[in-house]
Amino acid sequence: MADNFRVRVSASNSRGAVLGLARTFQVPLEAAQRLLAEPRVLPRDLEASEARRLVETLRQHGVDCEPVAVAGGGRAVCATHPSLSPDSPCADCRELVCVLCRSPEGEALCARCSALRSRRARAKWTRVSVLLLLLVLIVFWGTSRQCLRETRLEWDRPLQVAVVLLARGEVKPQVHQAWRDGALALEAWMEREAQRYRPDLKTPVRFILTEPQPAAGLELRAPGESLLARARHAWELSRTLAAVDEAAGVASRGLDARIYVVLDSTEEGEPRLVEGMAEAGGSVGLVRGVLRDTDLTLELTALAHEFFHCLGAVDAYDEEGHARVPEGLVRPELEPLYPQPAAEVMVGEVPLEEGQGRLPRSLDEVRVGPATAAALRWSP
Repeated sequence: MADNFRVRVSASNSRGAVLGLARTFQVPLEAAQRLLAEPRVLPRDLEASEARRLVETLRQHGVDCEPVAVAGGGRAVCATHPSLSPDSPCADCRELVCVLCRSPEGEALCARCSALRSRRARAKWTRVSVLLLLLVLIVFWGTSRQCLRETRLEWDRPLQVAVVLLARGEVKPQVHQAWRDGALALEAWMEREAQRYRPDLKTPVRFILTEPQPAAGLELRAPGESLLARARHAWELSRTLAAVDEAAGVASRGLDARIYVVLDSTEEGEPRLVEGMAEAGGSVGLVRGVLRDTDLTLELTALAHEFFHCLGAVDAYDEEGHARVPEGLVRPELEPLYPQPAAEVMVGEVPLEEGQGRLPRSLDEVRVGPATAAALRWSP
């Protein structure tokens, strides 16, 4: 069998040489440029006459080249460049590829594996970009919330707190009036407690009581432990509460906090359940109260408790719900220690002796203890 020929060339960027090689090999100009970018034996078997014509064309354009005899006829072709012979296996799938099938790092790589690597790289950078964006948002959110908390704790103005009533049933006129009176009573209580530590602090908080709104499916539940669960809970809650704020007329107000009070109906003989939750340093609190109550001591105590959570105060009770010593006591210096004269607001129970207590009968039996006062920056 007659020998075939390949052509050994020197590097060239001559446009005429590139055009001649592109016509002979039937490849795009960009591919021909790459083949002439460095000295090599061109990856295609040619008959003697074809090799001679190509050598003449290239020499006319200043390319050093010569035909090189090769035994037999190469039948394998590159899947991506079928006019060229393969010279090495793909690094990923081992399919034979030509000299043009290379990764940016120079690794032999077929078109399919190259596309797969590109998709993986894009997916990786997309994930990284999303995580970086999420990190930036978390840092921004945390910083802005810390700034909000620091601003509120300067106490250089009355803090504006919306109390949004959400009812699961009809709110009787006497109940609504009790809440109006209760909001004023809580303002007076806040001022009285603040002045026990800072006599210069006048009217620390103004409560803005809204008209009762339907509860609209709002559920009072704690978020999960994971970051994703907390983020999902916050998103669902914010979406629900945004509609409530709009209906209650507090959506556009510059408020320092919003406390949502969900009033549930109870049957005669059922226990009265008053509870709440709020995240330390946040701006939203939730309180569950009783729809028929006109004595709001427990609801108002819970409201103050959750609002103080928003300002950074922490719970001062143990796993059984009793006051921890000393942070859960309003007079930790007493001897004997029990009974205490009042309930610490971050406990909600008047300690009678260790591990025992009773609910306060009025706001007069609720106090801000030294530990909570320090957290609120009412005392050193």
